Amino acid sequence: MSGVFKMIRKGNVKVNKKKKKQDYRLQEGDLVRVWEASAPTPAKSLLTLSANEKKLIERCIVYEDENILLCNKPPGMVMHAGSNHLHGLTELVRSCTQNPHFTFVHRIDKMTSGLVIGSKNLSTARKLSKLIRERSIEKRYVMLVHGNIKTNHFTLDTFLKTEGDRVRVHPDATDGAKKSSSTFSVMQRGPKRTMLEAVIHTGRKHQLRVQLAEIGHPIVGDMKYGRIENIKETKSEMFLFSQSLVIPSLTIHVTLPVPDVFSSSISL
Repeated sequence: MSGVFKMIRKGNVKVNKKKKKQDYRLQEGDLVRVWEASAPTPAKSLLTLSANEKKLIERCIVYEDENILLCNKPPGMVMHAGSNHLHGLTELVRSCTQNPHFTFVHRIDKMTSGLVIGSKNLSTARKLSKLIRERSIEKRYVMLVHGNIKTNHFTLDTFLKTEGDRVRVHPDATDGAKKSSSTFSVMQRGPKRTMLEAVIHTGRKHQLRVQLAEIGHPIVGDMKYGRIENIKETKSEMFLFSQSLVIPSLTIHVTLPVPDVFSSSISL
């Protein structure tokens, strides 16, 4: 199954000549093309982890039951092997747990830290993917942004479209742009920065990063959508943290403490 996900991620499976996410549901009339040259290869053997790598993954695991595993991903770690990375969090967890069927059902960016949902088997992966499609999983993020935001609560509704390696804001839904909605609340204000909590109502690529940059308050440390002064910063992480995951139907509610570096950096 991981081979199929890898094909989808690499664009070797297209629907109506376009890449789709792995949780896309086929519609009547869809044309699916698969490139045989990139067909899934047999599952690779599990990695041999060092003692430090095992400890790292064991510390990352913050919730586990017979079917589901939640990880607190460190900043700077990719989710999957590929793009010049020999392995990612997926391969490390798979090897640490000795479960070749383990996979994550969603992803966060390399420099984003925090909670991600993993499945130990195919049936649970399907169930979780369905809950994500139905927006039945609540995800909350904490971020540190440039500027002082005066409004305590606000919602951003924008139309986003992936163009190359970036996501851009469009005026409407034409040309394949998709509506994206996020609700924000101010947690703390500093002299030149603001700490926000966000609930995302749609899971678009780079959604929070693009929306906040569009209103002039980019996330601190965001080298793709941030201001020019971000380049001069010495921080090695982006201040975007996946803090909370709630899955009501499975009575799972996990909230992590905000990393200390967020509070210590708000006054910089």
